[in-house]
Parts: sequence; structure tokens; C-alpha cells
Amino acid sequence: MHHVLGSLAAVRERGGDPQSLLAKAGINPQATGDLQRRVDTDQVARLFKLVQTTLDDEFMGFTSRPCRVGAFKTMCDLVVGCRTLGELLERAFEFYRLLSDDVVMALRRDGSNAVLSITHHRADLDPQHFLREFLLVIWHRFPSWYVGEAIRLREARFSFPAPDHLRELQVMFPGKLVFSRIANELVFDSKYLEKPLVKSRSELSYFVRNAPADVMTIPGSDNSLERMIERIVEANSGTVLAFPRLVSLSQALSMTPQSLYRQLKTSGTSYQKIKDNLRRERAISLLVDEGLSVEEVSHRVGFSESRSFSRAFAQWTGMTPRDYRKTYQR
Repeated sequence: MHHVLGSLAAVRERGGDPQSLLAKAGINPQATGDLQRRVDTDQVARLFKLVQTTLDDEFMGFTSRPCRVGAFKTMCDLVVGCRTLGELLERAFEFYRLLSDDVVMALRRDGSNAVLSITHHRADLDPQHFLREFLLVIWHRFPSWYVGEAIRLREARFSFPAPDHLRELQVMFPGKLVFSRIANELVFDSKYLEKPLVKSRSELSYFVRNAPADVMTIPGSDNSLERMIERIVEANSGTVLAFPRLVSLSQALSMTPQSLYRQLKTSGTSYQKIKDNLRRERAISLLVDEGLSVEEVSHRVGFSESRSFSRAFAQWTGMTPRDYRKTYQR
């Protein structure tokens, strides 16, 4: 929840409507008081994109001058001919140096290490260091996607003291975390710089259209238990979401129901939360993109009657299905 609230700082300061953006992203505004609440990756990505679009600023208001929406796409157009990751990073950072004096990105080699640094010269505009953390995530996961494997970090270094949301950073940046450094840096084996870029031009175009959703996950994380469960549900479902019983699900995963329950709990989730996430995402798509009736959407996401679905949807988003569609249908 920390990064959800942090992303809205500039919207709030400029007299915008954070509650509306939260609801449009599928996040119940009434739930933001629970700082330990887990927010689904798709919701977070949708919110970040809404903030960027609302402000016309891909740096989301945390610099003295905006980085206009479309900068990331233009950068991707410029790097499409690069052969290696090192070439991509150098060309991308050269492009961003033309756009901003506040945020400076650089790449250097230090022995067997590659060091990717992000320096924010107007850190006073980013007191909760949201932008610095966000950019480090982007520039770990976008290169990982482009080379087709998770880049293993040796260290993640931050220019601020260890924050209250340290546990979130430990999830975002697996590896050793070091605080109160001069710059924000990702340290990894320099051999990655010679890795070839394995994505096609069409794959990059799709990635850009979907950004930042695909940047929120690292290649390889599709093997997470949560993602494996989602794939099983999707494989068993047609037009109607079909959720196997816990016993059947555990058998498909080659584990006991007790072990499955414990592993999900350790990961901070549950089968019910996974079902809710899948239902919410499918419901929003069917309501807004396909314009189906509330009754039909209720049926397709696995509810036996529409009143129960409407109550659940209101808990997920803070709005009834009809109000949500009326507000956000294109």
C-alpha cells in the first residue's frame, strides 16, 4: 500500500482526485488506511498509468519539469536496433539525459560488476523516495524482460536510510540492500551487459502498449505459486471462471492441501484472495471493455446471483458495478 499512496502525492498536491483514480484502477479507496494490505500487481500498474496520464508526466510529478507521456515509447523506438543489453542501457540513458536534468541515469563497469545508477538531483521533490524506487524497479525489470531472464542483483543501493517499508523493498529487490549511499544503484554481474536482446520488434510494441503492467513482474516470476494457480484456473475456465476445489488444486500442484495452505500464507496470500483477484480483473474487463450486463458479468466470474457479485465488487473497488461502468466506460 505504501507505493499506491506514494504515487498519488502529486495528484493530491495539484488538486486532483486521488479517490477517483484509485477506484478506476480497481482499488477500494476505503481500504487505503490498511498499510499492510496487499494490492494486486495489475491494480498497481493500472494506477501508475492513470497517474502518468492524468499528469502527462511519466515521472509522476516528482521532478521540476515533467517527463511527458510517450517518452518511454520513444526510448524503446531508439533502442530497438541494439544488439546487447549494454548497448541498450547506454543508448536509453543518453536519451533520458536529453529530457531531464533532475534525474540522471548512468551505467559503469566496476571490475566484474555492472553498476546502474540513478541520481535524483531534486530529491526534495521526492521526500518519500517513490520515484527513485520506481525507476530502479523499471530499470531492473525492463532489461530482464528484454534479455529473457531475471537479472540477479548482487546489491541494491539507496540514497536514503532504511525506510519503514523495508520489507516491500526486500521483495522488490531480491539480494543485499544497502542504504544511505550517494546514489541509487543496482549492482549485477557485468556478463549480463553482453547478453543479446531476445525480444522481437512486435513483442516490444506490445510491451510498450501494456506498460507499466509487464514491467511490474520479473521474468521467471511466472513460476510463483500464485501464478501457477492462476494458470490452472485459466486452463479450466471457458467463458465462465471455474475454480477447482482446494484438494483438486493441491493435487495438480503435487502437494497436500495443508502444504498449499501454508505456502500461500507464507507468501502473504490465500486461495480466496487469488480467486478475488481473478474475479475482479475479469469483471472490470467485461463491464468496461465488453459492456456486458451486470447479471452476465456476475455469471461469468462465478457468482450464482448478481446481488452477491455486486456486494463483492463494491468491496473490491468501492463502487457498485453499474456506477463503475458509468464512470469509466470509454
